[in-house]
Amino acid sequence: MNRKSKYIYILSLLLFTSTALANVELEIDEDHDDVMRAVQQGQVQPFSSLQSKVNAQLRGRIIHVELEEDDNIWIYELKLIDPNNNIVRVKYDAQTLTILEIKGRGLENIIKVDQ
Repeated sequence: MNRKSKYIYILSLLLFTSTALANVELEIDEDHDDVMRAVQQGQVQPFSSLQSKVNAQLRGRIIHVELEEDDNIWIYELKLIDPNNNIVRVKYDAQTLTILEIKGRGLENIIKVDQ
């Protein structure tokens, strides 16, 4: 597989449709070969899985996504805009899709509480 094909493959794994993410800025700080390998090995969940998790846990719209690796741990860093136009930053473990950190204004408006 050539370099361009690998890059396209990675993006297709991370992004499920261009229409749903038309206003989302995606930034991958790592080498695309490393990202592809991490996805294939289950170290990184596809973006579609992350988006489902975010929709279940949080109110707001994703406006920016970064995928980074540090000490062999992959992290999704998101920026969301809540219904009151506050920006909230959320870090997810890319393998387990567990929230590692959440900060910003109006967190009471963005976090969904189970009824």
